[in-house]
Amino acid sequence: MKAFGLNQYGNSNVMEELNIPIPKIKPGEVLVKTTAFAINAFDIAVRNGQFRNNVTLLFPTILGTDGVGRIVKLGAGVHDYSIGDDVLARPGIGTYAEYFKVSVDHLGSRPSNYSPYEAAGLPLSGITAYNTLVHIAHVKQGQTVVILGSSGGVGSMLVQMAHALGLYVIGTDAESARETVLNLGASEFGAYDTERVSSKFKSMADILIDATNLGASIAGVQIVKPTGTYVSLTTLPKDRTLKPDVIYRQVISRREYRDSDAFTTISLMIRNNQLHVPIDLLESFTLDGIRKGQLGVEIGNPNGKIIVTL
Repeated sequence: MKAFGLNQYGNSNVMEELNIPIPKIKPGEVLVKTTAFAINAFDIAVRNGQFRNNVTLLFPTILGTDGVGRIVKLGAGVHDYSIGDDVLARPGIGTYAEYFKVSVDHLGSRPSNYSPYEAAGLPLSGITAYNTLVHIAHVKQGQTVVILGSSGGVGSMLVQMAHALGLYVIGTDAESARETVLNLGASEFGAYDTERVSSKFKSMADILIDATNLGASIAGVQIVKPTGTYVSLTTLPKDRTLKPDVIYRQVISRREYRDSDAFTTISLMIRNNQLHVPIDLLESFTLDGIRKGQLGVEIGNPNGKIIVTL
């Protein structure tokens, strides 16, 4: 089958078109014929070797954290899905390919009212947002949540989910994203490039979620309440003397966070018209399309996800 991967770390030029066998599934897994997948910042980090000191990759490595497609084969013990089902999946690796395998623990049904391209942008971002709000921040209806980087892939999911869960949502990002973030469900917006957001929202957040690429935001410490919760998708502030009673939590995936639970909530929000994925670009399933898509994610795509279609 046709797939795209790498045999060495580096920039987008290390990506190669490969011809590899269709994956063999084990009990509890399904084989999915790929319809579309998102290019995520995590893919870029893996390609660049950001995790090389923590995780050993076996080359060639096929990238791709999540995707959508149709089940074509069932492993032993799979009873909740059938051949022909359209699914959302987060296998963690290997979706830059015509087929990928995935455990049913990382699988969900694609709602019929959702396009496959929009659905392809959901799994990683949607699951991360769900785990952040439910398992890590432990949000409660009526709380005020401020989301830094609110127009990004995860940030836009956080805004919509928090709004659906009954929180008062404040988003911050570049001024160019103001209308987008407010339309997603934020009640207020702060533009870091035209306003002093740390003063505008000083000590307003019961929960501060830093969904920016850099993390460790000084503005975030100023915005969170003295006894609030500061959650970061990347790094946490080292200097916590300004607000020592704030609870600081980093988003880390844990086995007890079941993807299937997140997909159930995500599907319900989709059916209730509460969750949408902004799409910036659709790229072709070619080496040029993969490289262009990765470059778009690297330089920043505030208008939405970059999706590769098969």
